[in-house]
Parts: sequence; structure tokens; C-alpha cells
Amino acid sequence: MTASPDINAERLWADIMTMGAIGGTEGGGSFRPALSDADREGRNLFRYWAQEAGLTVTVDEIGNMFARREGEDPSLPPLMIGSHLDTQMPGGKFDGVLGVLAGLAVVRSLNAGGIATKRAIEIVNFTNEEGARFQPGIMGSSVFAGLSRLDEALSRKNDEGTLLGDELVRIGYAGSLPVGVRPVHKYLELHIEQGPEMEAAGVTIAAVSNSSWGCSGFIDIKGENGHSQTAPMSKRRNALVAAAQLIIEIEAIGAENEPDGMVSATVIRNWPNNRVNIPHLTKLSYVVVHATEPGRAAIINRIESAVKRIADETGLSIHNANSHYRQRLDLSSELCGQVLEAAADRGYPSMTLPTLTSHDALSMTQICPTAIIFVPCKGGISHSEKEWCEPYQVAAGARVLLDMTLKIANEL
Repeated sequence: MTASPDINAERLWADIMTMGAIGGTEGGGSFRPALSDADREGRNLFRYWAQEAGLTVTVDEIGNMFARREGEDPSLPPLMIGSHLDTQMPGGKFDGVLGVLAGLAVVRSLNAGGIATKRAIEIVNFTNEEGARFQPGIMGSSVFAGLSRLDEALSRKNDEGTLLGDELVRIGYAGSLPVGVRPVHKYLELHIEQGPEMEAAGVTIAAVSNSSWGCSGFIDIKGENGHSQTAPMSKRRNALVAAAQLIIEIEAIGAENEPDGMVSATVIRNWPNNRVNIPHLTKLSYVVVHATEPGRAAIINRIESAVKRIADETGLSIHNANSHYRQRLDLSSELCGQVLEAAADRGYPSMTLPTLTSHDALSMTQICPTAIIFVPCKGGISHSEKEWCEPYQVAAGARVLLDMTLKIANEL
């Protein structure tokens, strides 16, 4: 491979820290959920930086942002690189942000070297990847790839009953560009691993081979309302008590499946949710992930058995339903190999890994060859204010992304 221009590592790090300060938290993370005021500020900053670098910024109807550097042949489908700028509530400084701002660093490097490419390069910031404020996540890329309908996405409501479509308008990012309906040559996404494998192996770069099997679960527990200060203990039908038992059971099932599989109860909603009433309805949600389909099925079956047993023991009506099934997806083996080659050319130790979590890249596999490049994160911690990636790891990932971009954006 011909020697490549270098990334301005100091500028990239400064950009990540500056973006992280938007919605910055006392614990060192970021609180920038999708379509919030902080998300608008983050989007505005990205737009400013992109235009400063000479890129043309457009926004589609679901709010996905595209910053385009034109190629020598505008008729060729672009190479797309990116991720997302929204965070969990709160989240860290790197999840998603690294992929978008490293894309910007790549373009700046090409600009500095006066390097043209045959294909256009588009840096994308996908809307609502996290699914923290509006569910489900991976929304912008899913609509872009034709996996979800635009009208359904726009009609999603958060816990306060606010419409996603209304929030897009409010923050000024309800774009006019039709969603999708255009070819993409290939898609690259740089991301922190969100797990401990790379750090344990002492490698700097990982190429993602495939995703895992997953699904979401929803449990409804129906008890009986009553006065918490007068109803006899022996007569109470407390939905929250059964929920507590199930939460512990689900956690134990997850612990027994580690490391290949995991599950935890992650959401609890309770009615009427005041101190002087016994809860008559409690709803739980959980997320299952496993490296194999039989493993996922075994976790679901064990949860269903626990639901039946606790329903019998408590005399309460408990119903469990599973949805949002995610099947294994294989990413481009050719691109996976190219990631490993690029890492070797740069002298970075590397490995191949699956991804347990979902990413915008998984949506993009439906329309073009796709690669995910991982860099380590400290302790495998993510979706946390403690999320951290060292500056040299950030720079290494961006350099591999740069080399991949130069190669792919010049393909015919």
C-alpha cells in the first residue's frame, strides 16, 4: 500500500473533547439524547466543522445528516463513513462520536494533502442510534436502509408523549432529502469495542466479522390495587413483588450464560407508583444477546419457565412476550480482511471479533458491503460516563479508516 497522509491526531482528540462538552456531565460523560437541545447543538457544531472543511451538508426526512466531499466522478455511488452523535442518558464521549468525527478527520487529511478521490465521500450522522429517548434505536439507519418505515419512525413517542417528528421540526433537523432511494458503494464505521476482549488481548484494531443473536422481552404483571397502610399483608397481590423476583431470576440466567450470552432486566414501569398504594400493574423489559441461536432460545425458555413458576407461586397474572428479534448478520469478509491488512501496514496488532451490540453498520449491510473497525475502550465500559478510549487508540482507528477510505474511494 502506498504511504498515506497522516491524521491530525491532536485536532481529532480536541474535536471529540469539544463535542463531549456539549451536554457534558459532572461525571465526565455526555448527556445528548436524540433530538434534544444538546443534540441540536452537537449537530450544529458538526455542520459548522463540515462546512469549514468544504463539505456540502444535507439532511433527510428522518434527520440523518450527510456531509459530502465530491469525487472526480459524481455519477459513482459514494463511499459512506460515519456513525452517530446522540448519546445515552448519560453516556460517554466516544460511542458513535468517534466514527463521525474520525470521518471528518479523514476528509481534513485528504484536503491537507490535496488528494482527490474518484468517488465522493459522505460522512453520515445517523439519527437516534441509541434509542434512549425514543425507541427503538438504530432508527435513522434502519429507515435509510428500508428496514423501517419513515411514517412509523416519525410517529414514535417518548415517555412524555412527545412525537419524534415534532422534535425533528423543533430542533430544525426535519430535512427535505428523501430517505434512502440512492445507491451507496460501501460503508465504514469506526467504533469503540464496548467490550473487554481487545484490551485483554493487547490489540489496537479489530475487524468485526459478524453480529450476535438478540431479542427484547416484555413482561406484564397484574396484581390488585389496595391501600399500602391498611391492606392485610396476607391478602396483598403486589405486582412489584413479583417483578422483583423476576428481576433477580433474569439476572441469574444472564450470569450463568456469560460470556457467550447475557440478559438483564433493564426497564421497570409501575402503577400507580405512589407510596400509599399497592401496585396493581408492573411492566418489565429485558434484552437478550447470545453468540448462537440455540443459546438465545435457551435463555428465552428459561425466562418463560421463571415467569410461569412465579405466577403460580404468587397467584398473579404474568405475561411474557418477545419481539425485536435480531438474527446474526455477517459483515463483508473482503472488507474485514482489508481492515486487518490496513492495521498490519500501520504496525498495529489486530484481531477479528464479533459484535454483541447493534450498530448502524448492521442496517447498512442490507444495501452495501459494510465494515466495522473497533478500537479498545478501557475496561470494556461503554454507555457510561466512565467510557474511555486513549488518544493513541483514537488516532490508530482514524488512520486505519483513512487508509481504507483512500483505497475504497478510488475503486471503480
